[in-house]
Amino acid sequence: MDETMTDAMQWALKVQDTWALPRQPQALLEAAGEAFAQTVGYRLYTVTRMLAGGREVERIHSTNPDVYPVGGRKPILPNAYTQQVRNDMKPFLAKTPAGFAPLFPDHETITGLGLGCVMNLPIVFGGAVLGTVNLLDREGVYDERHVDLAMLIARQILPSLLEPAT
Repeated sequence: MDETMTDAMQWALKVQDTWALPRQPQALLEAAGEAFAQTVGYRLYTVTRMLAGGREVERIHSTNPDVYPVGGRKPILPNAYTQQVRNDMKPFLAKTPAGFAPLFPDHETITGLGLGCVMNLPIVFGGAVLGTVNLLDREGVYDERHVDLAMLIARQILPSLLEPAT
């Protein structure tokens, strides 16, 4: 196992340590943000939760709330992105705007922020995608090796997407 993967595993365990803290899910999502910053980096980090009915997602975390506010909703569109992330439950990586522009209605907003590379990481439980971690940075920053590192950490946010017991 290489040093980068070992570091990501250590960060994933640090994120798990926050599960017991109060102020959930914010404490958990902030810890994951620190872990992503230290392992793969980002300029924008958001988390979306699948809403009942499976037609929309709602943002539960954002590092740029002015442009992408918590509580913001997006429809789930029938396209190749949805097939890969929501149906096949596999991460999506676009290294350039050309890779995501045809699939993301907000691509002009994204590129207007100086972002040109995106990773969308599905969080899966019980055979269903509960939500995604979305990491964006400058064009060409991410490649396939970043996806595996980020997924190690992203999976740790699962508790933030589960409905609390009543």
